Amino acid sequence: MVFSSKEEVCLYYRTYAKQVGFGVVKRGKKKSKDGSTKYITLACAPQGTTESSTSSNAIKPNPTIKTGCKAKINAQRAVDGKWFLTTVVVEHNHSLSPSKVRFFRCNKNIDFAAKRRLELNDRAGIRPCKNFNTLVVEMGGYENLAFGEKDCRNFIDKARDLQLGKGGAEALRDYFNRMQKQDDGFFYVMDIDDECRLRNVFWADARCRAAYEYFGDVITFDTTYLTNRYDMPFAPFVGVNHHGQSILLGAGLISTEDTKTFVWLFETWLGCMNGRAPSAIMTDQDRAMKNAIAKVFPNTRHRFCLWHILRKLPEKFGAHAEYSDIKSALLACVYDSQTCDEFEENWQSLLECFQLHDNAWLHGLYSERTFWVPAYMKDTFWAGMTTTQRSESMNSFFDNYLHSKTTLKEFVDKFDSALSRMVENEKRADFKSFNSTIKCVTKISLEKKFQDIYTNAKFKEVQKEFTRIMFCNNSHLKKEGAISTYQVTEFDVISENYIKDVAFCVYFDEDKIEVQCSCALFELRGILCRHSISVLLTRKVTVLPSKYFLDRWRKDIKRSYTFVNSSYDSVGDKPKGQRFDTMCKNFYELADLTSENVDHYMDVMKNVDILKEKYRALRLEPSQLSQPSSSGNELNESNDGLAVHSDKLLSPLKVHSKGRPPTNRKTSKAMQDQVTTSEISLPSVTNAQHGPIVRDSIITQDFISSASTVAQTLGGLHQEAFTAALQRNDVSIVSWLCSQVDLQWLLSMIPLPLNQEVLLFLLQQLVCDIYNDPIRKLAWMTDVANAIIPTDPMIAMHVHVRLIFDQVYNILNHMRCLPTFIGDELSSIYRLMHVINSMRLACK
Repeated sequence: MVFSSKEEVCLYYRTYAKQVGFGVVKRGKKKSKDGSTKYITLACAPQGTTESSTSSNAIKPNPTIKTGCKAKINAQRAVDGKWFLTTVVVEHNHSLSPSKVRFFRCNKNIDFAAKRRLELNDRAGIRPCKNFNTLVVEMGGYENLAFGEKDCRNFIDKARDLQLGKGGAEALRDYFNRMQKQDDGFFYVMDIDDECRLRNVFWADARCRAAYEYFGDVITFDTTYLTNRYDMPFAPFVGVNHHGQSILLGAGLISTEDTKTFVWLFETWLGCMNGRAPSAIMTDQDRAMKNAIAKVFPNTRHRFCLWHILRKLPEKFGAHAEYSDIKSALLACVYDSQTCDEFEENWQSLLECFQLHDNAWLHGLYSERTFWVPAYMKDTFWAGMTTTQRSESMNSFFDNYLHSKTTLKEFVDKFDSALSRMVENEKRADFKSFNSTIKCVTKISLEKKFQDIYTNAKFKEVQKEFTRIMFCNNSHLKKEGAISTYQVTEFDVISENYIKDVAFCVYFDEDKIEVQCSCALFELRGILCRHSISVLLTRKVTVLPSKYFLDRWRKDIKRSYTFVNSSYDSVGDKPKGQRFDTMCKNFYELADLTSENVDHYMDVMKNVDILKEKYRALRLEPSQLSQPSSSGNELNESNDGLAVHSDKLLSPLKVHSKGRPPTNRKTSKAMQDQVTTSEISLPSVTNAQHGPIVRDSIITQDFISSASTVAQTLGGLHQEAFTAALQRNDVSIVSWLCSQVDLQWLLSMIPLPLNQEVLLFLLQQLVCDIYNDPIRKLAWMTDVANAIIPTDPMIAMHVHVRLIFDQVYNILNHMRCLPTFIGDELSSIYRLMHVINSMRLACK
């Protein structure tokens, strides 16, 4: 046989190998003096000694495909440039499998179309496994692909490295420089130590800076999210837009959480926003943040997150004999005190009633009461914020993309993606507010005015106040000049047998047509409260002053920041990729035009075949092969446009958190197992005396007998008995076991014979069958819930704890709405819901 080129020899032998069922490797070649190849050897992949091993551990050798197979061909170039075969060996010493030949390395190849699809999907945040599955579906099965999932993962990792650079501090600096060239409004500052190592970084694009002019009055700031390989806390500055949505107003990555670092970050952010400080800022109860805010924002109202404070109640008083009463009294003191004087009085009553004058934690809270008690916050507008949940919810934008190995540059890329999603959400809400209308629920003219000018989201909040007017009853108390004082009593139906009434003072100014309520809802959230509306209706007011229609919530105002585009990095869009995408779009359009008609289809395919042959021939011409090919060097192209710096910037060192283990912080969903409650399993349990606990799913008499013995002994084997029952995932067995013991007495023992994880899953399984014998199961669940300590490490560190509490709460919430549950049953449901909700908040 004679071949025109070396490539043709290789192509022929590989095609033959695919048909027969073996892989091909190049075993040797010789070059002439001018450097051209004159002799090659192509052999069967299993050729070679079976004794060779790449493992450094002789006891655990790596697997090898080497069998010493002798099959091969030798090819030599003749004087005229043609190639002929000098040796052919076709016998193999191993089995051949044409159906599995695609797994050999020589047959694995990712074409450019697949590479382009993988790159685009990766940039869109699609995880590698799903990214690969899209290609499998498109090609009609795994057997039609010339590569595997591992090859895709390797390509994606390599493409990321080349697209993002090294991913450390230098790549991040180059990225910021590129963004500034594209957009003069892009702002960034990098804090570097004496060794030229990155410590902290802050950035904000032009849209964030422009939006701050409208929504920079109230800010929430939180640093509880770790999302990169250096464990640098992500520190977003989050505001609220006119739809009540979170809006990003800048972000930072910091190396330490001390006062000095926070001062640097706040001063940098203040400089970015042209020196305009926010009117109010909310953070968690962090001493370093408090000191930094007092220094950088001396005139800004600072508030602690109320949820972070109250979640510590189980930790501080969980062991107290009167824990439930203390908790109820403290919550009433915090939420029911309408004035500062009321709070002071209720606080002293709390201390005296439970003899808590010497409690250091309460003493510390009281000394900082102006930072967290709602009664002290009524003089400041908070846009509806009471917790830092908006900052924490901002982290959910990153959950599907980030993991512990995320580089700094990749982090900022995902930041871009989150920002674009937020912009899209805001545009969608704008569209709905302008093109759809929520109907009024009353015929009151004031409601219609709010409907006309407020966004849909904020009008819903106003409408809720109008619907609650029916529960308000006002009475005139006195009049001093133009000021009339009303007492508005609101009735709140807590349960069928309990109605709570709360009195509020409303002041009405006849001259200015102004109203002020002691609940201060308008001052806090910018929403007129139902108590004030009730008085306005009594006074037959039909037109309100403009002060009650906040520009902040209006939909009929043009805000300049909406015309500013966010900054996006396009370094990955190389010319070849852009040309490829353009051709694909045209090919899709051509296919759409011609696929319905057979003649048109045949004509297109004929011309496509002609073009393919033409350009294949051009690619194989020596003149073409000698020139650099954009396709061949696609992954080796340098990142055009990257700024080159003479000073090498070092990546930050891994951060050590200050006293809080990183695992207590929020982690991304990409780092957690995506499992449902049905997939949660308990650890296997073995008893030293009785052997392994039975695990099969069939209920046997042996199990009932042994479990009954365990239940009756009350001698310390309750943990094993309940664990065995829970592992069967059969509610009937769990219910039977609960009926065999006095659960209330069992859970009152000190120490508890059941650990917290068993209690958690016991609660979950009981609620699944609660409609069967609900009275008894509600009693069991209440005893179990009261025994669960949310701050216990076994509960707090469990990744599914919130999922289970949500499941229990939702089922109970559905039960309370059913007409079959009344009286004592309904009261039991409400009490249990209160306990479960408290634990949900504690484990948030």
